[in-house]
Amino acid sequence: MSKSIVAFPVLPGMETAALNELPQYCRDHMDEYTESRRNAGITMERVYDMDTPMGKLNILYAESDSDFSGSVMKLATSGKAFDAYFLGKLHEITGVDFTQPPPGPGPELLGEWWDPAVTERRAGLAFCAPLAAGRTDAGRAFAKEVWGVRKEELAESRRATGITGEVVVLNTTPMGDLVCVYLEGNDPAAGNREFAASQTPFDRWFKDECKGIFPPEISFDDPVPPVTQIFEWMEVAVPTA
Repeated sequence: MSKSIVAFPVLPGMETAALNELPQYCRDHMDEYTESRRNAGITMERVYDMDTPMGKLNILYAESDSDFSGSVMKLATSGKAFDAYFLGKLHEITGVDFTQPPPGPGPELLGEWWDPAVTERRAGLAFCAPLAAGRTDAGRAFAKEVWGVRKEELAESRRATGITGEVVVLNTTPMGDLVCVYLEGNDPAAGNREFAASQTPFDRWFKDECKGIFPPEISFDDPVPPVTQIFEWMEVAVPTA
């Protein structure tokens, strides 16, 4: 199972289309939407809206049987009217032509953790933050330590705040390199607030290390700014790594 988090810019003037028009179109055509996603091997989509210093972003969290580029190409070549409309509307909203292969590398998974004791899907939250210039390799090294050497401490940290799953993905974009995070749990926003306030040794180390990776205006001692979920669809019941 491939897991992707992708951030798309919302072009000026397209806010209503991004927040309301396209999500509502999918809900109004749910049979066609479901057929589209099944044909593309997609089993879950959650879409979020986030205001950032870079502008408004739509953030997609998706699970599928192929990587993000492969799933999009299945939509682009399906010959289905729904897929053509959907991708065309996304082009209008984001300026990205999804019928063409992406010019750069696709989303890169940096780390993933799921609580093996949890057997059902829970609420989700996705957000993004830009890496500081020249700190992408440092971010990769940090992720390797967190989800490798210190994975048991990570699990203890996340369980303490009610988080049951976490996926972290690198996006290479014209805006610069972004780290996109998806949290799943009892109340991911509340869990993030608890993490921001935490001073346990692992959480303190984690947040201090982030200071060397992200720009100074981004502090993980502060909760993530408000994020709105604007669409959700799923077909699977249990996350699989």
